[in-house]
Amino acid sequence: MENERNFENMLFADASALPPPQDTVTPWHTAMHYILWGLGLTTITLHFLNLDVILTAVGAALLVLGFRILRRENAPLRWGFRLALAALAVRSTCYVLAALPVEAGMAPAYTAMALQLAVYVCLWRGMIGVSRSAGAEKPAAPAAGALVIFYILLAALAIIGTHTLLVLLLLLVYVLILRNLAKLFRSLADTGYAVTAAPVRVSNGVLLWSYLGALLAAVLLCMLLGQRFPAALHLRDDAPQEEQIRQELLQKGFPRNVLDDLTADEVAKMAGARAVYRETDKLYNDTEYREITLTHYIADPAYPLQFDRTVTTKNDDGTRSYTYVYRAYDTLEQTMTGVAVELADGQYIVIHHLRYDTQPAARYTEGMTVWPAWKVEQGWTRGALCSGRLLCTRQGQEQTAALHGLTYDGGQITDIFGTRSADSFVAQWSRPSDADSVRVYVLYDTFRTGGADVLTSYGNYICQTKPVYPFDGRVLQWGFGQERARTRHMSAIQLWLGESGD
Repeated sequence: MENERNFENMLFADASALPPPQDTVTPWHTAMHYILWGLGLTTITLHFLNLDVILTAVGAALLVLGFRILRRENAPLRWGFRLALAALAVRSTCYVLAALPVEAGMAPAYTAMALQLAVYVCLWRGMIGVSRSAGAEKPAAPAAGALVIFYILLAALAIIGTHTLLVLLLLLVYVLILRNLAKLFRSLADTGYAVTAAPVRVSNGVLLWSYLGALLAAVLLCMLLGQRFPAALHLRDDAPQEEQIRQELLQKGFPRNVLDDLTADEVAKMAGARAVYRETDKLYNDTEYREITLTHYIADPAYPLQFDRTVTTKNDDGTRSYTYVYRAYDTLEQTMTGVAVELADGQYIVIHHLRYDTQPAARYTEGMTVWPAWKVEQGWTRGALCSGRLLCTRQGQEQTAALHGLTYDGGQITDIFGTRSADSFVAQWSRPSDADSVRVYVLYDTFRTGGADVLTSYGNYICQTKPVYPFDGRVLQWGFGQERARTRHMSAIQLWLGESGD
């Protein structure tokens, strides 16, 4: 009986004891599990729902954790840990920069590719060293070596571009390589090869979740606070405009507020103007409104009035009376003024001028896409002029700054409607903080060369209303997506040639 009681006590004692940590039981299996998942997640990317960022971030961290366990096995694996850590740092920097309106170029991507290739080489040489330590007669790691060759081919195809079918074929080859690599890891474990995990102070799980949490916090912080273009404001010190030219333009109907914002050089180019044409559009807030109740129905109300609903009231005598509720979207946000100046030799100078009447709540990036005359109508050619700037009043002083970007986009656009030329000026900026009377304008010139009867030029305003990830400057171009993260207003100046100035 005494022996049976002792045996039962031993069983209860063993059952209550917790198993030791997984890394101390099978560090080799744990390390290889991390490395295999890391290889797969960092090589095969899914470009939707930001999975190309989420999965590669997890994969890069898993590679570091896997090499962290094996870093004392041999020199190649130790270097693999260092290079995996460097690759993680480069990738993390790319993820954070992707939330900011900055042009990082291709250097970080090429650096990450080079580091990843170096990690693969270290894994290959490290596996040969492990095979030698396990007592193999001919130490080798063919699957790891094939992985190196595969990644070189994949990187080359990523740079030069390739056909989808070839990519799918390479993907199949990659899956087979990973399968053979897993067999290699199991065969080394079956030989009885034992790995002593490198001592650590923080567990792998804590490190992984801490890294992902810190990365997420950095990205969100950059999205909320960093998606703005810097404005190098300085006191406005323009040279005085030529008074005679100025008076001639004003007499022909040039808007005074627009003329006051131009530089002396821009005004000088309008000397000898034959005629001035202008059009003004009011840009109203499309979400803020007030309700107006009328006793009569308006079939086709003019904007900013829009019909909302009919209210039916039953009277004491059994009759019914009706009132009509309309929404008045009359919160004026911006005023867009288009000006066209006719000069000699068929030259026209066109200006799209934006003035803020109220300050919208969104404080992110803004832009204007100008569709010039030669894009909209035939018989026009591009001139040499292209200028613009931002102006405002801060602390009672008139200040100005160059636009963050003012470029001509002559590239190709491909969408559901086919391929066509962009042919547009793209201006970008962010409204300065604590600034009043903010104005922006874009100026260009065009020549009438083909007997055109109409001049049409569009100034399309875009305002980013929410943070986006990754940030893409194309969100400020008229034809791009992200409709939930921006508002758009279209304005145009159109004139029949031969009309008199306004």
